[in-house]
Amino acid sequence: MAVEEVRGILNSLLSVREVKVAVVVGEDGLVLDSVGAKDADVEEIGAICSNGYLTLKRTGEELGYGHVVQSITRYQSGVIVLSRLPNQLTMAVVATNKANLAEVWNATGNILTEVAKLLR
Repeated sequence: MAVEEVRGILNSLLSVREVKVAVVVGEDGLVLDSVGAKDADVEEIGAICSNGYLTLKRTGEELGYGHVVQSITRYQSGVIVLSRLPNQLTMAVVATNKANLAEVWNATGNILTEVAKLLR
């Protein structure tokens, strides 16, 4: 895995208005790489997002919809986009509630293929 290349791609997400953190995490909740706000607890974000992905995965399986490709959740104070990557990895992008959902969604989708290639 080309860590520096992945980090460079993740850093590009920080140029999207109100994106604060981008994390690549394994299903076990361990953070492989992250960029963004220095005060963010990326280990906690990684663990929570990993668990969130597993819940979404189970829901899709139970409903017969297949595996999760991407999910966006808007909260009172923020937005989280979860995207599935190869090798049982998940990318989480965290933004404030002032973020433009379409911008965050598009930026995440645009880099997904690029990151996936590096992680194979």
